[in-house]
Amino acid sequence: MIADVVFDIPIDQAFSYAVPAGLQVSRGQRVSAPLSGRSRIGVVVALREGDPAGLKPLQRAVEPVPVLSDTALALTRWAADESLCSWGSTLLALLPPPPRGAGAATVSPPAEPAAAHARRPELWTDHRREARLAETLERDAGAALVIAPDREAAARWARRLDAARLDSGVSESERREAWYAASRGRRRVVVGTRSALLAPLPPPATLALIDEHDAAHKPPGAPRLHSRDLLLRRAALEGSRLLLLSATPSVETWWRAQDRQITAAAAPAGPWPQVITADTRGILRNHPLTLPLTRAIDESARHGRRVALIVSRRAAALACDECGAILRCPDCGVPLALPRDRQELRCPLCARRDAPPEQCADCGGHRLSPFGWDPERVQVSVVRRFPRLGVSRQSQDAQVVIGTPALLRLLPARSVGCVGFVALDGLLRVPDFRAGERAWQLLWAAAEAVMPDGRVIVQTQHPEHYAVRSAQAQDRAIFYKEELRFRAELGYPPFRRLCQISTRAREDDRARALAEECAAALRGLEGLTIYPPASASPARTRTGRWRFVVKGPADLPHRLAPALRPLLGKRRGSAGVVEVEMDPQDNS
Repeated sequence: MIADVVFDIPIDQAFSYAVPAGLQVSRGQRVSAPLSGRSRIGVVVALREGDPAGLKPLQRAVEPVPVLSDTALALTRWAADESLCSWGSTLLALLPPPPRGAGAATVSPPAEPAAAHARRPELWTDHRREARLAETLERDAGAALVIAPDREAAARWARRLDAARLDSGVSESERREAWYAASRGRRRVVVGTRSALLAPLPPPATLALIDEHDAAHKPPGAPRLHSRDLLLRRAALEGSRLLLLSATPSVETWWRAQDRQITAAAAPAGPWPQVITADTRGILRNHPLTLPLTRAIDESARHGRRVALIVSRRAAALACDECGAILRCPDCGVPLALPRDRQELRCPLCARRDAPPEQCADCGGHRLSPFGWDPERVQVSVVRRFPRLGVSRQSQDAQVVIGTPALLRLLPARSVGCVGFVALDGLLRVPDFRAGERAWQLLWAAAEAVMPDGRVIVQTQHPEHYAVRSAQAQDRAIFYKEELRFRAELGYPPFRRLCQISTRAREDDRARALAEECAAALRGLEGLTIYPPASASPARTRTGRWRFVVKGPADLPHRLAPALRPLLGKRRGSAGVVEVEMDPQDNS
């Protein structure tokens, strides 16, 4: 008997081993086998009859029975093809740590679904979406898997649902026990992050994704796919019910709902605060607080309510202080990035480089500047203006807490009297086509965190931006209509897919040569737009990093695979490394 085994290596290839007499192995089982002179853990993906002469033997089975069902193997094979990642890396990234030593806990074989009946995924956006999910899971008797964006959220949901946890916030032994308990049916509900996506629940289970829009659902590393897409595929294979929860769904998910691939549940309007803009065009920014924000802070303090001030650390683009116009790449439509040395403007997509202009092309103004407020400077100004208030950048219990956009994730609903965006333009100007979407999601999150009679104050040079108007009107359609029009015109997702190809080497010239080799291998392929390679090397380092972006149709991974697969994982050391990121979330 011959076993084909995949490992956590960049090469998308199965290695063949002889199955020793007396060793019982099955597809989906973890085994230990020799590879490149040492023992490594892999997963058996195929068994076949044949002459094992000349093949190295498997060393042992890590568990006595398979940990992965045929459905899980099919799901991960699809994920590897979609992400241009290796099958072994995809599989092993989604499994709990293996038991140490030869002994292993008994694992029940995962159940296989009966003939799957397709169910359309559901999108829940209303203000009671999380309460409704908890009620649904409490009422239903079936198994459920809840995927949270991070381990802090996973911990909260595990406590709320009295569920087993499968994420890095618990010990390795606890993760293994949760996996085994789910496989035996001893735990009905499992909560986790991406590492729980293959949790062995008896199908059809209820699958739920918390905060579908959160970029944490697609961090760097295998599996290089969004958790949403893996759950969509799993639900289709198993016939499971899938619930996507988000007040501000990603543009891709909203578009699928409009295309009737996803059912969008009605979202009745909930309580909503005033969203007020403070127009900062033409104002010399020597103080971070406008009069409307100063008054809102004072009023909240007099009523004993907390205030949250949101500051972006990034000053990544050049804009006109007089009319608010942002300097954009004429070819790609994204804001041009302004490095710290301010010597040139750079497009993060097409590598265009321009000298900073002397005046604004829109109004002729000469006051062109980056946006420069950070939390420390804002704190100094607030303390000077409100010396009797407790102001902090660390404690959430302070009367005024100052933080980056991540602060909004920590604020419970209706918990503060005011949220102020010191400079929304610092978010809108990020050289990324998703900048408007992320700014809008933060505005909406701020409105949900504020008490119904409180205020969200938005200081901006773009008070008429559709992201702001959407939040003011509590009308998602305003945002999606304009954003989809912008993306359709310039060929961004969901209308075209992006792939970011990065190269890394000890020397910059070698990284550049490798990037150019990859780009050359793709030229001539039909239906693709290939942007020139650009340097992504960190400042003051000798390490070379280059990258370029490819734009193409829905089957982009399959068009790229024949040219890129031979280059992936086969270069090491000074020769450099190639990495592929399908559907990148950070394009700046």
